[in-house]
Amino acid sequence: MRAISLVKKIEFEFTGNVARNAVTLGDVDNDGCNELIVGNQNGDIAIFKGKEKLQSISKLGFITCIAVGDVTNQKRNVLTIITADGWCYLYAAPENILDDSVNTLDESVDQVDGQINSTSGTGSSENLPIGEFADLKIKKDDSERVQLICIHMQRIPANCKDIVLGDVDGDGMIEMILGLTDRVVRSYRWVANPYLPALNLTDSCLGFEPSDKLLGKFVALNKWECANQIGSITLHHSLDGKACLLIAQPGGTFMRIKCQSDDSNEQSSMENVYHSNSESSTGEHMSGSVDYQSLGITRMRNQNISTEILGDLRNPQHADENNPSRNGMPYALATLDGTIILVKDEVILWAIAVDHQIFALTKMDVTGNGSDDIVVCCWDGQTYILDQEKNSLRFHLDEPVQAFASDYYGITTNVPDVTSLVYVTFKNSIVIYYDLPLRELTCKKFEPDPEKLSELFVDGSRSKNDALELVKNMSKKAKKELVGYILYNT
Repeated sequence: MRAISLVKKIEFEFTGNVARNAVTLGDVDNDGCNELIVGNQNGDIAIFKGKEKLQSISKLGFITCIAVGDVTNQKRNVLTIITADGWCYLYAAPENILDDSVNTLDESVDQVDGQINSTSGTGSSENLPIGEFADLKIKKDDSERVQLICIHMQRIPANCKDIVLGDVDGDGMIEMILGLTDRVVRSYRWVANPYLPALNLTDSCLGFEPSDKLLGKFVALNKWECANQIGSITLHHSLDGKACLLIAQPGGTFMRIKCQSDDSNEQSSMENVYHSNSESSTGEHMSGSVDYQSLGITRMRNQNISTEILGDLRNPQHADENNPSRNGMPYALATLDGTIILVKDEVILWAIAVDHQIFALTKMDVTGNGSDDIVVCCWDGQTYILDQEKNSLRFHLDEPVQAFASDYYGITTNVPDVTSLVYVTFKNSIVIYYDLPLRELTCKKFEPDPEKLSELFVDGSRSKNDALELVKNMSKKAKKELVGYILYNT
C-alpha cells in the first residue's frame, strides 16, 4: 500500500480527554465555511475558524457528542451538544447583529459562565426567552467575529455516546437520533412553541415565566433496544430511496431500522406533547421495521469485536440513468481488529484487512471527483484512505490519537473549504492536515514523455522527427536509464 506525506498543517492546543464523537466539522455560524468544534470531559468547548480560535464555552459537563445541522428545522445550522449526565444544549449564531443601541436581556435572567439559564425549575426543558433566530440580539466582539449563544437546554437520558441528525422517517423534518451505552437508540424531534408568534419580543419583560415564552423543546419519538453494544449509528438510503438507520453491532453485524411517519396523526401528536414533561417516547405516530444483518465475513478474527458503520457513500460514476431505482448507495463497515468492508445492495463489493486497530470510520471526497472516499483512523495514528474501487493509500501521524474527523474545513475567508484530516492527540493538541494533494488514489507506473526525451537528441545531424523516432524505438530499459541519468545530473 502506497504511503504519503502531508505538509500543510495547523496545530491548536486543547487540553483534556475527548470522546470519539465530541469532535466535528460544520458551518456553525452559517457563513458558508466549516468550523472545527471540539469538546472534552471537563465541559469545555472550543470552536476554531481558520487558523485561530473563534470561541470557548465552559462548564457544560462531560461532553460525549457534538453535531452541527438544522435540528430545529428553520433552515439554519445549530450546534448541538450532548453531555454524559443527560443535558442537551443548543448554541446558535444570531442572524442580525446590532450596534450599541440594541435591546438587552432582562436583568432577571441569571448568567453563569457566559450561559443564560432558566430560573424556573418546572418542566424538562429550559430555554432562553428568545423567539426566532432572526430576532436574536447580541453584539460582535472586538475582533468583529460572531459569537454563538445558548438558545436551549433540556434534560435527556444520560450516557449518550453517538448522535445523528437527519430525516429518518421521510417527512421532510430533521430528527435527532441518539445512541446510548445501555444498547438503546432514541429519536427526537424539535417542536417549536405554537404560541411564540403571538409574543412581542421587543418588550422589556423577557423573563422565563410563563412557559409559553419558551423557544421550543425536543419531543421523544421512538425508542429501540439493540441486542448488543452499539458501535456507531448512520443514516442510509435504500434502493427505494427511503431512509433507514444502520446501527453497528459487534462482529461486523448491524441492525437496520426503517421508519415511516404517519402524517394523519403526526401533527395532533406533536401539539399534544408540547406541554408534556414526560421523557418517554410517543411512538404511536410512527411505524417501522427492524431487522439484523450479518455479512458473514470469514476473515473476521473475533465475532465480538466492536464495529463502526457508515452509510450513504456517494458514487455518481456508477449511477444508472435508465433505472434510477437501482441507484442505491453503498455503505462501509470497519472493525476494531482491522477489517474494512464495502457493501452495496446487500452484496459485499470488497473487504480488506490491516494490521492496526481501527476506531474511527469517516467519509470525504478526497480526490474531488464527486465520489465519497473511505477514511479510517487507528489508535496509533495510522490513517487509511480508500476509494470505492479498493484503491488505497496510508498516512501515519507519529503519535497516538483519541479522536478523529475528516471533512472540508475553511482555512481562509472567501476561499472554498479544503479537504482536511483532524487528529485530537493525547498530548493536549489538535493537528489539522489540510488541502490534501490527492487527485487520484490509483498508483500508476511512470512513463517518460517521448517528446521531452527527444529534445536531447536534436542536433545538426538529426531533425526533431528523427529524434522522436529514435526515442520511440528505444527499449524500456534504455528509457529508464536515460531518465535516471537526467535526474542524477540535474
